[in-house]
Amino acid sequence: MAWLGATSADRPGDITRGSHPAYWSFVHSLPRRANLLPSTTILHPPAMIFNPTRLKVQLKLSINRLKMLQSKKSAQNQHQRREIAHLLEAGKEESARIRVEGIIREDFLMEAMEILELYCELLLARFGLLEQMKNCDPAIAEAVNTIIYSAPRMDQVKELGSVRDQLVAKFGKDFALAALENQNDVVNSRIISKLQINTPDPYLVTRYLEEIAKSYSVRWTSDGGADDDDDDGGLAELRELDDKLPDDLSFRQDIDLLGDIPSTPSSQPLLNPTTALELNLPDIPVGAPTKKKPVVEEKKVEEPKEDVPDFDELTRRFEALKKKR
Repeated sequence: MAWLGATSADRPGDITRGSHPAYWSFVHSLPRRANLLPSTTILHPPAMIFNPTRLKVQLKLSINRLKMLQSKKSAQNQHQRREIAHLLEAGKEESARIRVEGIIREDFLMEAMEILELYCELLLARFGLLEQMKNCDPAIAEAVNTIIYSAPRMDQVKELGSVRDQLVAKFGKDFALAALENQNDVVNSRIISKLQINTPDPYLVTRYLEEIAKSYSVRWTSDGGADDDDDDGGLAELRELDDKLPDDLSFRQDIDLLGDIPSTPSSQPLLNPTTALELNLPDIPVGAPTKKKPVVEEKKVEEPKEDVPDFDELTRRFEALKKKR
C-alpha cells in the first residue's frame, strides 16, 4: 500500500484513472476511507455519453472490418475445401466429415457478417433518424436491435462493440436488454440462426461433401466412397459369370447385344436395326384405284317469300277505311 500515493507510472500495470477496467477493480478492492478517494468515484464508473460523430466513425470502421474478414475467411475456406477433397480421394471420409463442419460454421458466420454489414450501411444512410429521434424509429429498429444482439457474439469485430455502446447510450439500458433477449422479436431471424452454436445437420454435411467432391472432380458418393471406374451397368460381371457356364448354356451373344444399349435414355432404338424382327406384310399394289367417298351436296332449303304489299296499295286501303268511317 506504500505506492498508493505514487504517480501512475510507478503503479503496477500502469493503471491510470478511468482508462482501464483494472482501475475499477483496484478501486473497489481498496478500503473505503473518507480521506482516500471520494465515495462516488469508488461506487459509480463514468456514464457513457452518446456521441454522433464517434458512432458514425465506428460504423464505417465496422463495415471495413466486416469486408476484410469476409474476404479472409473466403480464401481460407477455399484452401480447406481443397484439403477435404484430398481426404475424400484418399478414402478418409470420417476426417472429411469432421473438417467440413468447421467450413459450415464459417459459412454461417460469413453470411451473418454480410447481413451486419448491410445494417451498418443502413444506419449510415439513415443517420438523421438515429441522431434526431429520441426513441428508436421503426425504419431502423431492426438494424439497431440486430447490431446490439450480435455485438457480444462477434468477438472478431471489436468495432461492433463500440457501436453497441453508442446505441445503448442513445436508447437506454432497458432497450439494450430487450434487444439482447429479443423480447419484441425484432432481431433478424437469419442472424439468430446463423450465430447459434449447434452441430450441423448430417444431411447438410453430406451435401457439402458431395458439392466439394463435384467441384474438385473427385468420384465420391455418400453411400460408400469412391465410384467404380467402369460404368457398364454390371455387364462385366455377367461376362465373368458366362465364362463359368458350359458352352450350350452360354449367353455371351446376348450380353454383347446388351452392350449396344446406351447408358442414358435417348430417342434412339434400344436394339440395332439388324436384330429387329422382319415382318412379312403384303406389298401395297402400285397404281391401285382408290375409292373416293361420294360427296353429298347439301340442298339449300329456300325460305318462303312473304308477299309484301306495295306502298301505293297500302295507301289505297287506308283511304278506303277513312271513307267507311
